[in-house]
Amino acid sequence: MSSLEEPEHTPVPIHHSHPLVTSNDHTSLLNVVGWFSVTVIVLIVLTRLGTRRAKSRTVGLDDGSIVLSALVAIGQTVTVSLGVGNGLGKYTGEETQVQLEAQQKAIYAFTILFVIGQFFAKISIVCFVIALTPDRTHRYLSFGLGAISGIWMLTSVFGFAFQCDAPETWKFIGHQCIDRLKFYTFVEIFNVCLDTMLALFPSFIIFGLQLDTKRKVITISFFMSRILVVGASVTQLVVIYSRTDDPFLSWTFALLVTIIQTFGIVTACGPYLKPFLDSINSGMIGNDDLRRRAGGTVQDYNGNSKDSKNSKQSKTSKKSGRSIFSHRKKDSSHVDENELGIVETGQLGPMQGHRTQVETVQKGDEWEIGSQSSRAKIIRQTTTYRVSSETSE
Repeated sequence: MSSLEEPEHTPVPIHHSHPLVTSNDHTSLLNVVGWFSVTVIVLIVLTRLGTRRAKSRTVGLDDGSIVLSALVAIGQTVTVSLGVGNGLGKYTGEETQVQLEAQQKAIYAFTILFVIGQFFAKISIVCFVIALTPDRTHRYLSFGLGAISGIWMLTSVFGFAFQCDAPETWKFIGHQCIDRLKFYTFVEIFNVCLDTMLALFPSFIIFGLQLDTKRKVITISFFMSRILVVGASVTQLVVIYSRTDDPFLSWTFALLVTIIQTFGIVTACGPYLKPFLDSINSGMIGNDDLRRRAGGTVQDYNGNSKDSKNSKQSKTSKKSGRSIFSHRKKDSSHVDENELGIVETGQLGPMQGHRTQVETVQKGDEWEIGSQSSRAKIIRQTTTYRVSSETSE
């Protein structure tokens, strides 16, 4: 009796369309996180620019800074991808000399781009704070933060650019270099201090405004989200010091640099989102937009008076009578018609045979700046009304 033999099946190798993440291969993770971060950055920046455009019809230095930061972040992701293509994030022990040099060049480039991108994101916040407050002390402190950020950027870029002997300053394997670990620690600690100040200082300004609790919490939370950058930077330092091999050739270094860059740009765009703009009415909205909505003269932060395109006097004819509402200001804050309570002609009732003139004079020297909120300033204004009536014959 013969037995039936089962045919032997040769296992067919499974080919994946995308590389898998293994303990020795994190290349796909770096690529996915990198380009996903670029997508998030582009969408957030476009949302910010669209919101700003819809609110004030203007583009400022802060917008230009965040656009530059986004472009640098894209360049950083490209360099990471080039490094990944040459084995960055994958350890086999069989890397060629060409691959190792390509990885070092990629790390050299994206580290410098990381610093530049973070600098422009910081400058965007500084410009925003300068536009947010008319207080001279706050503005000087903001300029100081911008100057310190510039010093941090120049020092960091110079140190990374010339970290090793020329001409191959990018080559840190088997080359005479500075203590790169200590220098990067200095750069990141400086970065953490700057981001902490950029989170606390605007929050301090908002805390002093006369806003209801809900709006104050919303506005402060946008600025305090900068703490995410601080947390990611501290995490990166912990990971770097926990590694026994070269920490800058590891996939964790490239991954955390990408995350920090993304957090830095996204949190810088947060205050421009619509919930924030709806929660505070201040200089960030733009003087041009306020002049369009205000029926008089508006002062900018330098104290220069600018006329609105609307006339100071609005004339309305009603049968044989006519009402003239003139709104004259000696010193004005940022206001609009609804906040001042200007009454429409039709609400005064019929006054046939009369010519009525209502004049308001606001004494800007008599109100004190107890807050940077435009609504608080309006409450503190002193207004004098002069009403004259003439009977037409």
